[in-house]
Amino acid sequence: MKNYNFDGHKLAYHPERLGELMKDGDCFPIYLEISPVGSCNHRCIFCAYDFIGYPNRKLETGRTLTLMKELADCGLKSMLFAGEGEPLLHPDISLLIPEARANGIDAGLFTNGQLLKPGLAQAILPSLTFVRFSFNAGTRENYAQIHSVAPEVFDTVVANIRQAVSLKRSQGLGVTIGAQFVLIPENLESAYQAALTLREAGVDYLVFKPFVQQSSQQGYQGGGALPADQLEEILTRLEGLGTDRFKVLARRQSFAGCRGTRSYRHCYGANFITVLNSAGVLSSCLPYWEREEFGYGSIYQQSFREIWQGAQRGRVKRNLEQQLEVSGCPPNCRPHAINAFLAEILNPSVEHVNFI
Repeated sequence: MKNYNFDGHKLAYHPERLGELMKDGDCFPIYLEISPVGSCNHRCIFCAYDFIGYPNRKLETGRTLTLMKELADCGLKSMLFAGEGEPLLHPDISLLIPEARANGIDAGLFTNGQLLKPGLAQAILPSLTFVRFSFNAGTRENYAQIHSVAPEVFDTVVANIRQAVSLKRSQGLGVTIGAQFVLIPENLESAYQAALTLREAGVDYLVFKPFVQQSSQQGYQGGGALPADQLEEILTRLEGLGTDRFKVLARRQSFAGCRGTRSYRHCYGANFITVLNSAGVLSSCLPYWEREEFGYGSIYQQSFREIWQGAQRGRVKRNLEQQLEVSGCPPNCRPHAINAFLAEILNPSVEHVNFI
């Protein structure tokens, strides 16, 4: 079975970039999360970015296309189309994703799937390393409640997922098709049916993760705790729906709250991971991408290289590595596993490290 390593990190597979950081104190990023649009056609009740207000903005197509070449020239290896809105709302998403791949950058996509009609699927699936559907309920009624959409949207999304799987199989595409389910009290009862539906649709995997508070400004503050005494039994039962072709994964570390435990004080992971919001501002990480003090610069004013090697990013980098106390960061920050790995390497606690 494939190992997707959702709770860990993969920095060990990039020793050359790690070596650059250790030797020079800086390096270009490996991964970028890009937000093509600020708007969304769903209103999931647990949305991490609802307090931003779903801004009606999108990245300018021409500039984003030239950005792909700049990123490739700086050694970026992967790009996730996701962010604060629904990526498929961008009118030129069928140009952006293939352009990333054309420049040697692996492309991934997070989407609710409602807009992935056959024509669009044909245009983008061949260029994607993976697509992950946000699928947070197993019945029409519960889906409507959780995603704040009409019940028939559930049928549309399931049909689009099936069509994507059919396209993958008929054309022999290498894209991995997965789904993610944020488990909360409001959708717990339909989780089992969701897994059955997605198994029948033919996706490669379904991952269950808990809701984690990103910001105190979020509208959803949690609908009550999941039943702790029953949770392991529930997750095990869900995993039991897996087959040779369909993997069900429960992110137990996240459910246990381990990602909130930190053995380090500052952030070095932002050297390898960065984000671009729909306003064209490059920033350190998702939780802070709307805060000016964590912004590196605008792609409409500078090239990627100029931004990354510029004075403003230098100031943010020093703050992250020397002053910021990560205990105040959200517990599910993406660089967490990388930071835990780097903490010992950059500041070893073991004596006589050359005696391996």
